[in-house]
Amino acid sequence: MIKITIDKNSNKPLYAQIRDALQTAIQSGEIKPGDKIPPVTVFAKDVGVTHATIRRALKDLIKSGIVASHVGRGTFVSDPAQKTKANSGPLKMSPAGKSNDPEAILAARRLRMGIEKNLNDLLALAKRPGLIQFTSGVPDPSLLKPGLIKDLMQDALKADQKTFQEYGDPLGMPELRTEIARRYNLEGIQVSPDQVLITNGSQQALALLAQNALEHEYRVICETPCYLGVTNAFGAFGHWIETVIRDPEGPIPDRLDRFRDNKPSFFYLCPELHNPMGTDLSLERRHLMADWAKEQQSVLIVDEIFRDLRFEGPALPSLFSLADDQHAVIVGSLSKSFMCGLRVGWLITSPERVRSLVTLKRAMDIACPPLMQSMALSLLRTKAYDVHLQKAREHYRLRRDSMLQALKQFMPPGVSWTKPQGSFHMWLELPAGYSSIALFLLAIEYGVAFIPGPMQDLNHRFINALRLGYGSIEPERITQGIQQLAQAVKELLKEPPGSDLGLSGLGDFQ
Repeated sequence: MIKITIDKNSNKPLYAQIRDALQTAIQSGEIKPGDKIPPVTVFAKDVGVTHATIRRALKDLIKSGIVASHVGRGTFVSDPAQKTKANSGPLKMSPAGKSNDPEAILAARRLRMGIEKNLNDLLALAKRPGLIQFTSGVPDPSLLKPGLIKDLMQDALKADQKTFQEYGDPLGMPELRTEIARRYNLEGIQVSPDQVLITNGSQQALALLAQNALEHEYRVICETPCYLGVTNAFGAFGHWIETVIRDPEGPIPDRLDRFRDNKPSFFYLCPELHNPMGTDLSLERRHLMADWAKEQQSVLIVDEIFRDLRFEGPALPSLFSLADDQHAVIVGSLSKSFMCGLRVGWLITSPERVRSLVTLKRAMDIACPPLMQSMALSLLRTKAYDVHLQKAREHYRLRRDSMLQALKQFMPPGVSWTKPQGSFHMWLELPAGYSSIALFLLAIEYGVAFIPGPMQDLNHRFINALRLGYGSIEPERITQGIQQLAQAVKELLKEPPGSDLGLSGLGDFQ
């Protein structure tokens, strides 16, 4: 068997590097027809990757007929003549109309990533000095009480120093897990400490679920628009991600029909103060999604990272409670409600799934830093967090109101926007056929920047939409910025609308 070397710093997924190295060796004759591929456990240890990564690489080669797996015997290199015969016909398509060819899928994934990179490069223009930037997606640093971090650190260090010299429990500090469970219980969401797994922010929680989905061969579905860090987390593990378009009330019911096929899935959605729309999943659609998960034996990934930033309106019944812990996973964090740099998040699901995920987590990072967990525990146990939240909610409410008032005053007819009941972002839509990319370039010249809609969608749709972040801007500057943005919008609307086909040409696969 050849020696395979991987590059963990490459943008190319590890499984794809292994797959391509094997395919090259087979096609060159270095590995011959009939040769046996080493067992997954041996192969994974030799290359230095997980079992799931090897299985994913072999899965592509099996689908393309390059190797064949035989139960009880192992995986062998196929005969070239048979491979040629298998590939001589037309490209096979799935019932949904997508290619089953791994190379076609990889090419589409690279196209997605390439467009995203170009859009990110475009966003560099938003860093021009003097711009009013409605681009921020992080909490306003001015909200932190002076000296609070130092106080939390000193309180944490009252514990035995040995606590911070060791790795700690891979599940997370028991006291922190208990405190998080207690807070959920106070809100009527039944959670026990053994259902809580502490993670390095919500991003690691998503990475763990991506790995878990790969091992169990779950399909991955994301509502869209959504934060691209979510789809990137799953894409990094080699998943092809399906999407379901949402409106302000949540995933559109008719778009779920093609996933009623009894194939287990992980379905990501942000039901509380959705990023980027700022709206909540409606009660009707909460029940719809919970029923779908149970019916399809699937799992909802419920992103509640903004849940503590609600400043008006009642909270609707928890999607986690409606779906139950077998069919739902809560992903939470202090990154949006307190500060990103603390890197303390959590994942809540069934005790059985937690035990399964902690095995993956131990392989990723052994355990989260005990010092950071102790600081988070001090924050949550004292009144410091609740005092901070009260201040943050009023801070964001004032800025939300300033933006709504300015939009109403300055925006021309035909432009619409959402009214969030919390957090620090909202969604604005231009009349159909007008491009937020064109508006972005125009708005830069008027002294203002925002996040174009295609940057909030894996397939770069929502061409006429954009996200406005208002959390870190003073009310007077918000009014000034919206007035300048409205001038850019009026300039754009002077011309007739153009094509609304989107940037990527990939469509929504429906």
